[in-house]
Amino acid sequence: MPIETEPHQAKAVGHNMPVSWKDVTEIGRFVKDDSVEKAKNKLQRVIEEDLAVPYTKFDSGAGHHSGSGKSRYPKNAAEEVLQVLESAESNAEHEGLNTGALEIQKFITNQGQEMRTPGRQPGRKTKAAHLKLVVGER
Repeated sequence: MPIETEPHQAKAVGHNMPVSWKDVTEIGRFVKDDSVEKAKNKLQRVIEEDLAVPYTKFDSGAGHHSGSGKSRYPKNAAEEVLQVLESAESNAEHEGLNTGALEIQKFITNQGQEMRTPGRQPGRKTKAAHLKLVVGER
C-alpha cells in the first residue's frame, strides 16, 4: 500500500532488508518523533555500541544495560535503518525542503519475505524486514 505524502514531506522505502523485523520495530520506537540529525546520531552510537536500544515490546532474551533497562545493540538493523534515513533526507533535499528542520513523522515496519538458504543448510530460513519512512518539516 503506497504512502501518501504532504507537500512538506518526503519518504524512503527499504524492501527485504536482511535484518530482523523485531529489531527494526524497536529502533522505530526509539527514534520516532526525533529530528533527523538526532536520529542519525543515535543510530551511529548504536552501531558503535555506545547507546543501547531499549526493547519494550519484543524484550524476551534482552539483557539489562544500566540506564535503559532491557536493551540490545542491533548493529545490522541500525545500519540498514540509517541508510533508509539518509535516503529520505536526500529525497527531502531534492524536493526543496529545509533539511535542518526535518523530523521523523512515520516509521512503518512490516515482515519481509522469508527465504530459504541454499547449500549445506537448505532448511534454514533468513529474516527480512520492510521499512517505510516519512520525514517532514516541523
